[in-house]
Amino acid sequence: MDPRLVEVALNGNVIELKRLLEEDSLLLDRSSVAVYPETALHIAVMHGQTEFVRQLLKLKPDLATRLDKGGFSAIHIASANGFEETVRELLKFSRELAILKSSDGRTSLHCAAVAGKVQVLKELFSFRPDCIGEVTLKSETAFHLAVKYNQFDVFKAMVDLSKKMRNIKDILNAGDEDGNTVLHLAVARKQSQVVKLLLCDGSQQETVLVNLTNKSGFTALDVSDVIQQMAGEPTDFMLRDLLLRARALRASEVKNFETAQVHHEQISAMPPPPKTTPQTLRQFLLLLNPLRFWKKLAKEVKNSPSQTQNALLVVVVLIATMTYQAILSPPDGIGGEVDSPDKYDGHYSKKFIDFIPFMIPNTIEFFVSLIVIILAMDEYFPLKALLGIAVRCMGASYLCGLLLITPLTSYSAKTAAAIVKIIIRIIVLIDVLWLTLG
Repeated sequence: MDPRLVEVALNGNVIELKRLLEEDSLLLDRSSVAVYPETALHIAVMHGQTEFVRQLLKLKPDLATRLDKGGFSAIHIASANGFEETVRELLKFSRELAILKSSDGRTSLHCAAVAGKVQVLKELFSFRPDCIGEVTLKSETAFHLAVKYNQFDVFKAMVDLSKKMRNIKDILNAGDEDGNTVLHLAVARKQSQVVKLLLCDGSQQETVLVNLTNKSGFTALDVSDVIQQMAGEPTDFMLRDLLLRARALRASEVKNFETAQVHHEQISAMPPPPKTTPQTLRQFLLLLNPLRFWKKLAKEVKNSPSQTQNALLVVVVLIATMTYQAILSPPDGIGGEVDSPDKYDGHYSKKFIDFIPFMIPNTIEFFVSLIVIILAMDEYFPLKALLGIAVRCMGASYLCGLLLITPLTSYSAKTAAAIVKIIIRIIVLIDVLWLTLG
């Protein structure tokens, strides 16, 4: 690599970088032609040069996924070093970097877990919560690595962050290449804090399966017995006591227990009785829960690539503009056919029934586009509060325009008022949901 490029990357000198590129526009291209090059981006993230990283990604986006000779990308290095602002900048560029794997199958979350970088872990989780389920080439999860490298704070943070995830049970009970679960490792390494967290925390008791066997046929209690026979330290007796309180069994006892449970499992496998009408109605109402639906949409937008989000914003802004313009200039002109200026009354049509087919679809399109704009503005979106005010004012001005062009008859006035009330309630609901999700 050009020594000048190395120097500007070390110092994070953006001005000097631009000057060098003016002299030689292919400087960055030549520095990354090797199979596993150490690029200027790798050097910049090693020293936490966030602004320099931002400019490099604009100039040469493909640097974000390049691996160095050690098999690590920029986000792996930034995560291992605990540069949370740099990690955030890389994730803003692309959320997919959170699941980018190194040559040994590690993600940036794995690197943060090994190095004990709790804040970086939280950043990664906020952008891509599903990265917690990624495994290395040895089938190790981030939980395995936290136990393996004695990082209890990281382990606890991951447990707290992933409590509400649907697949947390599968992740916590996953085995590595030897079939060892997190509990197996914690017992084998005498990490009493991890064992207590897994077995004594009320929220985890039903999640952790204490009687799983590894490929050697050992349960966690079997591992505890072996360790106790070899050393017999006070910690070993405490771990064994914790396991017994959690109803842990030895492998031989598990087989006998499973045989005794065959009849019970057959009964459990029988189809459940048909649901009553109140139960069905309750489930239907739960599906209509706006907060649940909003969270689902927010997650879908958040987990999409940044390029997709940018394209989405362009499309919804275009729709919002078109529908807003349609209120200002309705089809057939404001007031329809007017014989003279004296007859102009400022309304779309003399008949309210002619106005409805235009008003309803146009209003739905407009407010749906506003909802998508709000969803696309995550917590790191610049000037989010001011843009939120602008979106609210835009919705209010749309309603005012709608009322101005609505035909003024007693029936239409009542109907329009009812529709406006519904729309206002929707806007208030959106505000509540937005504030609820931060």
